Parts: sequence; C-alpha cells; structure tokens
Amino acid sequence: MRRFSFVIAAAFMAALASHAGATNLIVNGDFQSGNTGFTSDYSYNTLNPEPELVEGAYSVVEKAGGVHFAWLDDFYDHTLGTSSGRYFVANASSDTDLAVWQSNSITVSQANTPYRFEAWISKIYQFESNPPQLAFQIGDGTNWTNLGSTASLDEVNPGEWLFTYADGQFAAAGTYYVRLKNANGGDGGNDLGLDDIYFGLRSASPSVGSTPGSESVTTYNVAAVPEPSTWAMALTGLAAGGLMIRRTRQRRGGAAL
Repeated sequence: MRRFSFVIAAAFMAALASHAGATNLIVNGDFQSGNTGFTSDYSYNTLNPEPELVEGAYSVVEKAGGVHFAWLDDFYDHTLGTSSGRYFVANASSDTDLAVWQSNSITVSQANTPYRFEAWISKIYQFESNPPQLAFQIGDGTNWTNLGSTASLDEVNPGEWLFTYADGQFAAAGTYYVRLKNANGGDGGNDLGLDDIYFGLRSASPSVGSTPGSESVTTYNVAAVPEPSTWAMALTGLAAGGLMIRRTRQRRGGAAL
C-alpha cells in the first residue's frame, strides 16, 4: 500500500513539475496588467492634451487612437479583441539603438530543449507608408542575437495583427532577456502595436497544434548569466578548495595566506 501511495505521489509531483515548466516566462506578455513587468528605453506617456504620443514614447492602451489622433481608433488588442483588452503601442524614435520593449529577466532551466518565442505585431498609423523594421532579440543584457527573422509589416494593412515566431535551444541554462528593436529611424508613420508575447517551452506554446509547426531548432549562441544556485555551487567549490590548500600548507609547516 505504501509503495502504491509513493508511486501516485511521484506521478503527481512529476505532473506538477511539468506544468510549472509550461508557463510563459514573459511577465505580462498580454499587457493586461498595464505598464508593468517589462522595461523600455522609450518614455512612458498616457494622454497629452492633443492627444498625441510623441516620438520615442510608448503607452499601454485599450485602443491606439486614445493616445494619438492619427492612430486607429477602433483597433483593439489581439488577446481579447474588445475594448476591455490592452496592448503596447509606440511612436518609434529616430534613435535605433534604443530598445522599444524589453522583458524582465527570464530563467531558462532546460538546456538543449526546444523553446519557442512568439508575438503579434501591427501597424497602427491609419495612413501607414513607413512601417517599422522590427527585430526581436535574445541575450544576456550585453550580447544579443536575433530570434529568427521577425515577420515584416511591409505588406500588412494598418490594423491587422501579424504573427511572428522563432524556435531555438540553449547550450546552457541561465538568465536571459528578450527585447524588441526598430531599425527604421524615419518619422511619419513608423508606429507599432505589440501584444501576446510568449517565451517558454515549445511544447507548451499557444501556437502548438496550429501554426507554425515544428521546424528546425537553432542554438542560441549567447552568454547567459548563471542562476544563483550555480553561483552558490561555484563559490562553495572555491571555498572548499581554499580550505584544502590551507590545511595542506599547515601540515607542511607553511604559513597560511
């Protein structure tokens, strides 16, 4: 009876672990919690007197027209598709070095395992003829690599959500960041919407079973910030090594440093 109970408990714990690993590592990826869970090199604004969200600024809105007179007024988020949903909008800066959006740190716990990134992007200027040139990237905060090839907004009409994704794996577990850059520094248009960002195990991604499929997996060649447990193990190893050296010197009659 005890053995049977142990088997059930083990299966239950395994199921919990599997479920825990199936979560979205991007905090507030659907922006329903507002301006939280991410950072940006752009400035945050809500309403100006016009209203008009200036270049190099972003907001989290229910509809783009609420913060800029030339943006779509009846265009809603991708998550709910109603006026009660929220999404990220930005009036792109001429400084293309700035991060439009960046996640909080994400912990990748499984090396050599397929992870999936996905997001929905859009043009929000009603007369868009100068769309942003977007690229999602992953890195350690200093070194970055592109997350595949971000879908192009060139052929999409304003007010249409466009799906983009990338599959990849990591040579080592650790802490990473995902960010969005825009290579178009021009003015007049160059405005964007962003919603439903996911990063996590490919097997648990929202797009599994639909589109896209399971194509080839890239290995992300970016350095990772070691997890705290890794640092602790390394420091413990160093301390143990120092203790062994000290004891060896004492036995040989040498002075300890």
